[in-house]
Amino acid sequence: MQQFIRKRQPRDTNIEPYWDLIKRIITESDLVLEVIDARLVELSRNEELEKLIEEIGRPFIFVVNKSDLVNRDKLGEQIKPLLGKAPVIFVSNRNKMSYKILLSEIKKVFSEFGKREIIERKVGDPKVKFREAKADIVVGVLGYPNVGKSSIINGLTHKKKMKVSKKAGTTHGIHWINLGDDIKLIDSPGVIPLNRDDEVRYGLIGARDNESLKHPEVVSHAIIKLFLKQNKRKFEDFYEIDIGDEEESDTYSIIEKIAIKRSFLLKGGVPDENRANTLIIRDWQDGRLRL
Repeated sequence: MQQFIRKRQPRDTNIEPYWDLIKRIITESDLVLEVIDARLVELSRNEELEKLIEEIGRPFIFVVNKSDLVNRDKLGEQIKPLLGKAPVIFVSNRNKMSYKILLSEIKKVFSEFGKREIIERKVGDPKVKFREAKADIVVGVLGYPNVGKSSIINGLTHKKKMKVSKKAGTTHGIHWINLGDDIKLIDSPGVIPLNRDDEVRYGLIGARDNESLKHPEVVSHAIIKLFLKQNKRKFEDFYEIDIGDEEESDTYSIIEKIAIKRSFLLKGGVPDENRANTLIIRDWQDGRLRL
């Protein structure tokens, strides 16, 4: 996994307004849910976000979504860096009980931390910078695009409140969602900003679909390397190919085998690597290709 993790870069000034919005959501909240993709825990968490939450003084919960897509043992290894920093809750649309566990943890963390102090506005004071929600517990929901924030909100409310889509960037604007009489959720615009050049991370966590990627072949090669390192047999079985004893870096021949197996051929029988790259990315982002 380490080969996909880049050193922290200076913020892109074009995404700075998003951080202002994120700060606003954190400040308004009593506690925050950081939603993470179970398949790529380290890539889909954001330590800069966690630092900001701590600076503002709010507790938070790691919500590891899509946990049904990963082997439990492998998932246990991935979450080790999270332990001790905040509670970790696994959720999945296939396990409705997981949302009840998450709701219980929200109430537990809130009771332990307590409600933030609200400074009342006095006559003559300027309008408050952050809106105050009328609820006993206000929960901010943050995470990269396509990690499944909307599906978590739907699971908590037991209703299809939010539009859920496999296409990244479905949610727009700030949304307030009532969860019973005592809890209100704040949903962000689906954006924790990424640097524009972080193509691999965009593709692996599904923050951009294949059509939006500048270099999809880089992402498909990264997916293959991930499986070669963690679960080569699963990849072979899924695409019905035999990788054999090829070196991990020889991802080109693997893509050719997939193209030939699926009859993705150009004139003269040349394997169509572009179609194979697209297939791999779609299978990964749609959850069909699982570790």
